[in-house]
Amino acid sequence: MSSDEGLFDRPTRGRSLRDVAVALCAGWLLYRLSCWLVEPSMAVGSGFEVDWQMMSEDPFALRGRFPHRVLAPLLAWSLGYGGEGYLPFTHGLHALLLASVCFVALRLRAGYVGALLVGAAVAVTAPTQMYKLHWNGYTDPICYTLFLWMMLAARSPHVFWPLFLVNLTNHELAGFLLPWLFFLRRCEDGRWKTDLVWIGVTCGVYLGYYLLIKSQAAQLFSSDYFLSHPLFPGGSFVVWNLAGVHLVTTFGPVLALLAWHQHSGPARGERWHLWLVGLGVLVIFCIAFDWARHSNLLVLPLTLAAARFVGCGRRHQLVFAGVLALTLLLFWRVPPWASTAWPTNDLANPVLLTGTGMLVIGSGEFDIGFGSLGDAVGRWLPAVWPILAAVHGTGVGIWFAGWGLTRLRKPLGSGDLAKVRGA
Repeated sequence: MSSDEGLFDRPTRGRSLRDVAVALCAGWLLYRLSCWLVEPSMAVGSGFEVDWQMMSEDPFALRGRFPHRVLAPLLAWSLGYGGEGYLPFTHGLHALLLASVCFVALRLRAGYVGALLVGAAVAVTAPTQMYKLHWNGYTDPICYTLFLWMMLAARSPHVFWPLFLVNLTNHELAGFLLPWLFFLRRCEDGRWKTDLVWIGVTCGVYLGYYLLIKSQAAQLFSSDYFLSHPLFPGGSFVVWNLAGVHLVTTFGPVLALLAWHQHSGPARGERWHLWLVGLGVLVIFCIAFDWARHSNLLVLPLTLAAARFVGCGRRHQLVFAGVLALTLLLFWRVPPWASTAWPTNDLANPVLLTGTGMLVIGSGEFDIGFGSLGDAVGRWLPAVWPILAAVHGTGVGIWFAGWGLTRLRKPLGSGDLAKVRGA
């Protein structure tokens, strides 16, 4: 029998195996359906995917600009997808991400129909679609997948923290979500001293691994790079705004589910998931410029919020389907996936950024400096404020729409949620 104690349902082994099979089939199906909206590119561009593909030919050769981010190339190489097979491998990661979303939704008592709807929301938005064109070949989907697995393993520190260590080898910025991960463990387990030991061990092991790689190979994006190219505060101000634009334009009305979750009175302090993940993303943008990548970490609290919404019953599931339909319509009319897509390109094209002093191009590879807060507020903001205000206003409107969804019906209690689990 399942239990409603804690954040996740704990069914029998037989039910879990069945749910795994259902989630894997749903993930594959949703990914194939998502390709009708955005067809994945199989061409290697000139971005960082070149490094990962090269690393996948021989992960132990320590080649590329960031040999410490070895997880995805190592997995591709281990499964026989090194070199030319690397891009198909990364697209397979999308299906695994969607399957993981569906399985997490099932454990959150969303029911089979509800889990399919939650997976569809992730399938048509940025965590899946951005990595078919703009970030083709990038490894971020495996980062999201590992975080979802950590949510499922939150009761066991002996599984949870090793997964965190594995995630660090994909991208070290996983460490910026440590406050959220510590809170996630508190939702399932009160042994905080055990977690402090595990955090020290995993971070120490990763630091030793990082320093070993640094001593053996050249790294472009090492700690030295970020210290010598400070982004905060002027660049961070711009990136925070661009991240907001990215979320509005690539998640669309689906973001209303986050607002619903905040205003519907969720149990066990669930509101904190959004704010702790959001805090981690904001801090990331004190050093990292990739607003259209790292802001997609919002998929983690979004999965929780969406699963809670569809778990409230048929009426909510129908509304959710309507939100998805509206999102698809907007994405069809104004596709946001290409690197030159409006409105982001009008706010962040290199001519504008260099003309307003926000980017200072040096002589070496990625030798890029960033303007001051005065440049951001006094030069960049006046040049873009009409579009920026319109998009931010749209985001506020989506938030109020989510608040309005709380008027549908008072969210069901945990016992009632269990009744619709098989919906």
